[in-house]
Amino acid sequence: MKRRAFAALAQAMPTGSRLLLLIEKTTIGLGEAWAAQLKLSCDLRVVPVQGTMRDVDLWIQDPLLVAEHNGLPLLLPLQDTDHAGQHAKWLTQAGCRLGLAPPLHLTGGNMLTGKNFRLVGASSIENTKRIGDRPVTIEEALAGHAALDARPVHVFGFNLPRRGDKPGLAQQPHHLDLVVSLTGIDTADGRPVLFVADPRKTLDPDGPRMVGWAEQLDASVDRLTADGFAVLRNKVPYLPHPIYAPNPMLRAYNNVIVENDIRFEQGKSRPLVWMPQFGDLEPELALYDSANRLAWEELGFESIPVYGWSAMTRAGGALRCASKVLTRR
Repeated sequence: MKRRAFAALAQAMPTGSRLLLLIEKTTIGLGEAWAAQLKLSCDLRVVPVQGTMRDVDLWIQDPLLVAEHNGLPLLLPLQDTDHAGQHAKWLTQAGCRLGLAPPLHLTGGNMLTGKNFRLVGASSIENTKRIGDRPVTIEEALAGHAALDARPVHVFGFNLPRRGDKPGLAQQPHHLDLVVSLTGIDTADGRPVLFVADPRKTLDPDGPRMVGWAEQLDASVDRLTADGFAVLRNKVPYLPHPIYAPNPMLRAYNNVIVENDIRFEQGKSRPLVWMPQFGDLEPELALYDSANRLAWEELGFESIPVYGWSAMTRAGGALRCASKVLTRR
């Protein structure tokens, strides 16, 4: 089932794009045979990995950041993160340069980078306080994140009361890219447009909201709005999975890949968004599939549905988590 989801993502990549596929060196033949039968439109390059890849290594978004040096990708490995791995080292075989790990608690899934801003999850700021030789203040931790890039940092989260201390910030869920999407679009008055998930507890997208979690996301949206963002809400199910779990689980419709430049040479007239879809394995979620596609299409995008991601629900991610954009043209 997981292989089906990754196959669908690879097949959705258009002509003119290059896909790097990390495969263990000991199984390189099997991996190449699997990739060959997909009949991909994109340019595929298989990158052999020395050693053993863990299950968690499928989430390549988390263990590294990507900068640019002399027009080439500069990869910054993140060791103080939820899913530290060797991805940055492996990708040096594809011509990428290896940089120094920043002294921050950060994970690729907990930072979104826009044209002139960065959005970082509150938990990354809080956890950075405990890195290094001594604990640092929240202000020092935030300054460390701000020093990573010239773009201003905004924090995603909600106020969390504390006894005997001034209020702190928390976030839900643990990675903001599971519930926040950057669109790359600004309003007429210059506010960046975001999608933030609106969690529902029924199969009907217009049904009741998930009490507790909905209020936390509402509070996070209030902070984003106060910081100058224009926030749209997209309805997502927070429901038990029919196969994997009796407890409610998020379907990460916000975990998308966005391309704002238009591929005129390929007959496109709108920017593209690749969207995870869950209704092929969970037919009861077909209304959520279509509602989320429509939300992006109303914003001017062409939506590209990528099926099979219900199988990845328990693993906790979707398209963005499973990919890393190294360069854009």
